Amino acid sequence: MHFLSESTVLFTLASSIFAAPLAVRTQNEVQITFLGAADAQFTESFPTDGSTVAISNPLSISHIASSTAGVTCTFIGIDHSSTTVSGVATVDVGPPQTQTQGSCTADGGSGSTPTPDPSTPAPAPVEPSTPSTPSGGQGSAVTITFQGAADAQFSQSFPLDGTSTAITNPLSISHIVSSTGNVRCTFNGIDHSVTTVSGVQTVDVGPPQTQVNGACTAA
Repeated sequence: MHFLSESTVLFTLASSIFAAPLAVRTQNEVQITFLGAADAQFTESFPTDGSTVAISNPLSISHIASSTAGVTCTFIGIDHSSTTVSGVATVDVGPPQTQTQGSCTADGGSGSTPTPDPSTPAPAPVEPSTPSTPSGGQGSAVTITFQGAADAQFSQSFPLDGTSTAITNPLSISHIVSSTGNVRCTFNGIDHSVTTVSGVQTVDVGPPQTQVNGACTAA
C-alpha cells in the first residue's frame, strides 16, 4: 500500500507538470523594406511598441513595403513627408526622398505616430572645397556641389576631359551647383533625369533624386 501511494503521488505530479500550458512567444518586431530606384533597397526592423527609430540609410525611397499583417507603421521623410503602411502593403512615397525615422504598432496598440522632429539630425553637410577654375583652357577638374533637403549636401570633383564619373553618394539631390565659369557639366539621375549645368549656375533637379554619374568639359 505504501508503494502504491508513492506511485500515485508521482503520477499525479507528472500529470500536473505536462498539463501546464506552454508560453506563447510573441512577435515584437516587424521587418520593413525600403525600395528605391533601379532595384536599390534595404530592410530594417522596427519594434511594434510605437517607439520612434531613426533611419540612417540615405537612399532616396520610392516605395515602402510591409509583409506583416496586423501592424501599422508611419515613416517621416527628409522633406517632412509622412507615409503610413498598414498590414501587408506596398505604399508609394511621393515625391521620392530619404526616410529619417519611423515607428510601428500592432493593431490595437497604443503607440504614438512620429512627427517630423526638428532636432533629428539630417545627414551631415559636407563643405564644398575650393573648385579648380579653368583659365584660358588650363585646369583639369571642376568641383560640383550637390544639394539635398534640410541643408544636406556633398561636393565632388569631375575631370574636364568629358569622362563620365560615377557618383556614389545616394543622397536625393534637389539642386546642382557650379561656381566655376567656362565649364559645362551633365548629370544623370537614378530615375533617368538629365541635368545640365553651364558656368556659374545653380540648376534644379526635378523631381529630386539620387545622381549616378556626370561628365564635364571646358566650355
